[in-house]
Amino acid sequence: MQIERITTAQAFDALEADWRALENLSTRNSLFLGWDWQRLWWAYYGDGRQLQILVARLDGRVQGILPLYVETHRVARIIRVRKLRPIGSGGDTAPDDLGMVFSPEHEHALAAGFIGYITQHLPGWQVFDLVDLPADTALAAGWTEAAVNAPGLIERTQTKRITYGDLPNDWELYRQGLSRDRRQALARYRRKFEQLPGARCHQVLRTEDIDPAFDRLAALHRMRWQGRTDELSFTSKQYLGFHRSVMHALHAAGHLRLFALKCGGGTIAMLYGFRRGDTFFHFQGGFDPAHAALSPGQVLMAYAIEQAIAEGCTVFDTLKGDYGHKRHFFQQTRQTIDIRVYRPGWVHLLYRIKRWRDARRSLPA
Repeated sequence: MQIERITTAQAFDALEADWRALENLSTRNSLFLGWDWQRLWWAYYGDGRQLQILVARLDGRVQGILPLYVETHRVARIIRVRKLRPIGSGGDTAPDDLGMVFSPEHEHALAAGFIGYITQHLPGWQVFDLVDLPADTALAAGWTEAAVNAPGLIERTQTKRITYGDLPNDWELYRQGLSRDRRQALARYRRKFEQLPGARCHQVLRTEDIDPAFDRLAALHRMRWQGRTDELSFTSKQYLGFHRSVMHALHAAGHLRLFALKCGGGTIAMLYGFRRGDTFFHFQGGFDPAHAALSPGQVLMAYAIEQAIAEGCTVFDTLKGDYGHKRHFFQQTRQTIDIRVYRPGWVHLLYRIKRWRDARRSLPA
């Protein structure tokens, strides 16, 4: 195996054909690791960060890509630490299922090769934060195994639970799988909505409709969550530019799923998702609180699930955030994990002291 390190945008662009070919080898290659998402993220968030993309070749062919970057991070507002991170993490975006893009037949060999290269040969980093890594991947298993031989230097820092559900091949079968109370509530919400003038669920399909739909989605999301969370999306110039561009790219590739709930001549709720293989991913949404009595979020979610079943999807994944409203529709869960790797030295010692102090402060008085 030969591993090459890519450090310039020009060399990044030269990877496109190999990257796209690799991501299409398996649906286990996350949409968030696809060329469109990764390259656009770097275009909007790459300033002040240094590319460190690792490309693995076997017999001269690209078989794996681990997209990383290095940035300077401040600890305690004073000490500068160089962190290695996955492209897509950081900034104000929150993708899931990061890690490597890989040829499935070489997954374990690629994971071992990348881990060895990072720990032994990759220069310029002091802490590696590998976030949102699916727990069932070879990369997760490899780092877990490596931690046995490097106690204190490699650790799991967080586990995140993601709600999803296996879909039947018929909407009525899905409904019958819900509790009686949930089934009756959804029927009541939908009936109440559909009695309104002009009530309909609309899927945005035309390229020329994407920009106005995006603007409405951003406005509805802010209306729904303003004052309810400290991590409000659709606010920064980078976030807005990135997701507008991603929508267009994924629409061109056939992956975008954008729905609008309309009544009375206006759009009162929107749902932003993707389809990858046989899985529908729910990413973001929002609704006008003035119409909260209609439960527009739940009505639109039900329409999206019905459409996913009609398309032949077998899984509906609600992605990060273990929120109660997701449990109204699905009960199955999967996990992603965060792994932190330290270079031996004073930075590792600094973090150990910080963890000890934080633990002391959390003790009851």
